Amino acid sequence: MDNSVKFTGNMKYNRVIILGFDGLDPKLLSYLMQRGDVPNFSRLGGMGTYSPLATSNPAQSPVAWASIATGNNPGYHGIFDFLNRRVTDYMPQLAILKMNPKNVFGKREQMFLPVMHGNSFWDYTSDSGIPSTILKWPMTFQPKQNKAKLYAGLGVPDIKGGLGKYAFYTTRDITKKEDGFEKVIKVKLEGNNIKTYISGPNITKLTSRDTAKVDLNIRIHSDNSGIEMNVDGKKIMVRQGMWSDWIELTFKLGLMKTVSGIVKFYLHKTAPEVELYMTAVQINPRDPAFVISSPDDYIRELAGEVGQFYTLGMPEDTKALEEGRIDEEAFVTMCDEIVAEQEKMLWFELNRFKEGLLASAFFSTDRIQHIFWVTKDPRHPLYNKAYAEKYGHVIDDYYRKMDVILGEVMKQVDDRTAFMVFSDHGFASFRRAVNINSWLAQNGFMTLTQKVSGDDLEGGGLFQYVDWKKTKAYALGFGSIYLNIKGREKHGIVGAGAEAESVAGQIVDNLIRLTDTKDGQAAVKNVYKNKNIYSGTQADESPDLVVGFQEGYRASWQTAIGGAPSELIIDNLKKWSGDHIVDPSIVPGILLTNFKTNSKSPCLMDIAPTVLSCFGMAGVDMEGNALL
Repeated sequence: MDNSVKFTGNMKYNRVIILGFDGLDPKLLSYLMQRGDVPNFSRLGGMGTYSPLATSNPAQSPVAWASIATGNNPGYHGIFDFLNRRVTDYMPQLAILKMNPKNVFGKREQMFLPVMHGNSFWDYTSDSGIPSTILKWPMTFQPKQNKAKLYAGLGVPDIKGGLGKYAFYTTRDITKKEDGFEKVIKVKLEGNNIKTYISGPNITKLTSRDTAKVDLNIRIHSDNSGIEMNVDGKKIMVRQGMWSDWIELTFKLGLMKTVSGIVKFYLHKTAPEVELYMTAVQINPRDPAFVISSPDDYIRELAGEVGQFYTLGMPEDTKALEEGRIDEEAFVTMCDEIVAEQEKMLWFELNRFKEGLLASAFFSTDRIQHIFWVTKDPRHPLYNKAYAEKYGHVIDDYYRKMDVILGEVMKQVDDRTAFMVFSDHGFASFRRAVNINSWLAQNGFMTLTQKVSGDDLEGGGLFQYVDWKKTKAYALGFGSIYLNIKGREKHGIVGAGAEAESVAGQIVDNLIRLTDTKDGQAAVKNVYKNKNIYSGTQADESPDLVVGFQEGYRASWQTAIGGAPSELIIDNLKKWSGDHIVDPSIVPGILLTNFKTNSKSPCLMDIAPTVLSCFGMAGVDMEGNALL
């Protein structure tokens, strides 16, 4: 047994059930409680504790869920943002998915590396002989192969090894200026037939690289009511305005090697132009291309019980909605199906749950709020009264949907079961986007090689215009600022120690005073130095500064990839209208338990030690505190 855990000899429960609902907001939940719309949340709160739950810094899902799992701050688990920088050349790279560069022979079980450092509470419980099952937990890909049963969540890729890009088949002419142009497959209608393909993984040859493909033949119904598809030897019918069932595909990679994937289609329309959306090609849980569960066969067991399901770590395709490839009704239906699939998994495990630990996480609540928050904010630049009247019920409907799930699970809770329900963060409106690199350039901390024109909406993404030999600081990700330090960055000019401290102090003192010229509102609530918020073996990998925005503001999409557009603060005109990457004090999550807790101000790092405490264990290296 790991010496990071000690036994207290006081086992309080022999079963612990955990439900995580990503993004549930305490203000909105309390409002719905008062209205009587979520009776099971109210009932659970009355049984034990209902409290806001302090979130991570920054308030991002990968960071928060890793802190919940480990009971520690990001300096311990090493997740600081969705994106981090490649220190060798400043380029942004994914922090939630990491290929294994040493896997030269392409071994399936060595394709990826874990991204989260340290141990999670289920590592300790399972190592102690306590049955432990974890469903869809973020940042667990590639899963450790230990005694826990785990199905990985956020971070699981598609079969191409990426985070998942849809395909859009259309006869319509789409220009390169249109968002999502790179995902469009232009097709030609010959009579009522279309011949095209589905793109799969890359095939590496001796002198070239090719892409595996599966033929896709489409026949349009004569009355334009739907289509018949012939794909991989299967015939599939799809009605207009409807989703297809899951379709299994087999891609030939050469040398007798194949890989299996699954897709769904949504037929938007057949006339006057054909518009057909296809999900990213996802890992087939019945024949997984990569290891996405522990043990490896566990994902097959789930598929055998509940059928096919979305395996992509973030399957709710907000991009497809934003780029006009699916509509709101199709998006909500997609989220409904994802939730239904996860419910089946949860009930498969609950029905055989006798003792130990069972944790399950739901995420469509977060994506629904990202998209439909505009319906709750008349001050948002995209607010439209008719749209709000049409879709204003969607978010509340999802809280009620989670309430129904909660009520059913509560029927399984008895006096020997500890029950915890939480969200990782709350929600706020995202009205205005701040270009942090533009601010750094305007305030002398970054030097650009040319003036950025107003036509360059990306602002020279990937630091295209940055003169590194004259730049003291740069931003990437969603609020992370790095100093250009000598000996650390490739072209560093800021001395480590006193000089770096001075530059950081200047940025903090000035950025915290940033006001929006549109209305004079403060855009930034806090700017945090890493040494004040992070500690642990991974703390040196953190950004030097983290920006905590005021409600209504967030780092721009251009900032995330190293752009510095000409305008400093711009209206958010994307359907992604709600967010939570603001100062953590603004967006706490929620905590409900069926037992009384001992803290009036719990934080998400308290969940892991609380789980261990239920089983008579204590995490020696956990920063959080047990709540009972």
